[in-house]
Amino acid sequence: MLQPAAGYGSSLSARSAERLPTAPRAGEEQQLARLKRVQFESLARQAVKLPILVPLVAALVAFIAWDSAPRVLIVAWVAALTLIPLVRWYYSSRALERGDLDLDAALRAMTGLSCANGVVQGGGLALFFHGLGLEQKAIVTMIMVCLSAGAVSANAGYSRSFYAWAVPLFAALGLAWVLHGDFTGIWIGLLLMLFPVAEAVFVRDNERVLRESFEIRYQNERLIRELELQREAVGRERDRAEEANRAKSRFLAAASHDLRQPLHTLSLYSAALGMGKTDERTQEMALEIGNAIAWLRSLLDALLDISKLDAEAVRPEPARFGLGVLLGRIAADFRPLAAAKGVVLELDATEPAHVENDAVLLERVLRNLVDNAVKYTVRGAVRIRLRAQGGRALVTVADTGPGIPREEHERVFEEFYQLSNPERDRSRGIGLGLAIVKRLTSLLRIELSLDSEPGRGTSLTLALPLAEEPLPVDARPHSLPAAGPVALPEGLRVLVVDDEGGVRRGMQALLERWGCEVTLASGIAEALAALARAQPDLIIADQRLRGAETGIELVRQARGQAGRIPALLITGDTAAEIFMRAERLGITVLYKPVADAALRGAIAGAVPLGVR
Repeated sequence: MLQPAAGYGSSLSARSAERLPTAPRAGEEQQLARLKRVQFESLARQAVKLPILVPLVAALVAFIAWDSAPRVLIVAWVAALTLIPLVRWYYSSRALERGDLDLDAALRAMTGLSCANGVVQGGGLALFFHGLGLEQKAIVTMIMVCLSAGAVSANAGYSRSFYAWAVPLFAALGLAWVLHGDFTGIWIGLLLMLFPVAEAVFVRDNERVLRESFEIRYQNERLIRELELQREAVGRERDRAEEANRAKSRFLAAASHDLRQPLHTLSLYSAALGMGKTDERTQEMALEIGNAIAWLRSLLDALLDISKLDAEAVRPEPARFGLGVLLGRIAADFRPLAAAKGVVLELDATEPAHVENDAVLLERVLRNLVDNAVKYTVRGAVRIRLRAQGGRALVTVADTGPGIPREEHERVFEEFYQLSNPERDRSRGIGLGLAIVKRLTSLLRIELSLDSEPGRGTSLTLALPLAEEPLPVDARPHSLPAAGPVALPEGLRVLVVDDEGGVRRGMQALLERWGCEVTLASGIAEALAALARAQPDLIIADQRLRGAETGIELVRQARGQAGRIPALLITGDTAAEIFMRAERLGITVLYKPVADAALRGAIAGAVPLGVR
């Protein structure tokens, strides 16, 4: 970064007339050269006016002295004063056109021409001054004094040029008055010799103003250049960050599929094993495997959700819906779990309240809050309350659990932080629920407040704006279907399409234990061939098949061939685009690993009991 040159900046006002640094520190040479250029350009601008002004003044003096001095001397004097400004103008205009101008030499040349102008003006006057009358001398002196006032401004950028002109002029003119002989002439001569000293104050001030304005302009230009460089750097960093986010989104999508796939396969075999005719020990092992898979599924979902939220890969899709319907379904889902612990789950949502927000993400927030309250409440009740107040819908989830100390209120929203669970008991969660809630409420612009003290339980409240005009739309968010009826139609024909043999065989083992007739296919061609032989009652397809084939495309082609067949889509990719495309075709989406209860409920919901 460039630094101000010596004699500039904060000390400029006090030392503006000091000589320019002859040995600038590293990094100041460019700034010093720019200042010299500005000073030379200032002198050059004034040089354009001098060929007009100086000859006019000389002609006026010649007119006054025409009859009192030798005319040859007067004419020569006027000619010289006309020539010098012309030379100065010609030199400065040509010098500005040069790209390799030596600024130090150029400033010396302009100073020398100023000195020549002052010597000719003062020396010429001295030669014919003695022949003038007192009034003529006074008039000529007044003209020179007025001319010097203009020279203060003309040489404002470079004081040396002014001194080079004014000192010889007023020295000669003052000496001429002193030689006049009387007392008055001596005093006038002395005052004229001191006049440049008095004008030096104004010259110094003018030069200081020019230097300070240059310093400000130079610093502004430097700052503009730095800001431009910073803007370009920020742009590059933004592009890199956007590419990193896109790469992270691609990684999350791949990780979601690759991690869920083996869990999904294991879940199918575990469920099939648990339903088989085995001994009690094997049944217990199957149950433990199922519990471990369920815990891994919960952990994987939470970790991927955290990663996607941090990568800003989640985009809300606002819709208008009723909060009461949503809360009623959540309460119904959690009542059995609460009752098993001896905890009462109460819902007060009779007051109508419609909001416009992302129903899927809001449901995730509410489920996490209710799930957390049920887990940490040993006895008493969990209360869910909905009320409208001041144009906002307030949803409160309160419990009679142990409560949270005030100093821990912020920490409970950190990842993997749990109060009173040092042994990391999985039955009490993994410590990511409230971390997800914090991120989602920030994303959805929902105000979240926590009120809790030890021994008084915990109350968490969501505040979000009420919708202006409630619409009669279905408030059911796009989420996994409820477990529904467990009974399935007898002899249900199911076409299972998956490119991995292990998944196909695991799905076959589980479905056959449920009494289904299963046909397997690894891709679209095999599936359509099987469909031509016998039409199934249901298609269960993986979204990612071989090559560019997808489960959605399979269902589209199958329906084009055999009519509207119910279908379930199983995927490890949580991208919203897949869900939206499946929804438009009326396909239920299940996310890997699929619990056997969720799969059975989805089948029951897709194929009614009376289908056969």
